[in-house]
Amino acid sequence: MTTVPLRSRMPRYNKLKQCALEIFDRHGGWIRPPDWAVLAKFYPGRAAYSYLKRLHYFGLLERNTSSGKCVLYRISEKGKKRLLWLSRHPRPDARSL
Repeated sequence: MTTVPLRSRMPRYNKLKQCALEIFDRHGGWIRPPDWAVLAKFYPGRAAYSYLKRLHYFGLLERNTSSGKCVLYRISEKGKKRLLWLSRHPRPDARSL
């Protein structure tokens, strides 16, 4: 069994992160995780909750639970800066994975 170095896997993570942030940036408002999953073609859809919570933990998304029934997310200022950085520093695709 071979191990893939971390730097070889990084482009895949940044590509998903960039896609996620672009959707929030284009939408410009609050989005529920299931709605984001459809827009991002993220499968399985229920995994969107944990992925968006991770981006919130990193400070890239703001989270709102004031409605009590559902969780909403939108891009934060830090997320906008990260999206700009990702678009200026494209990484080569990890096609060998």
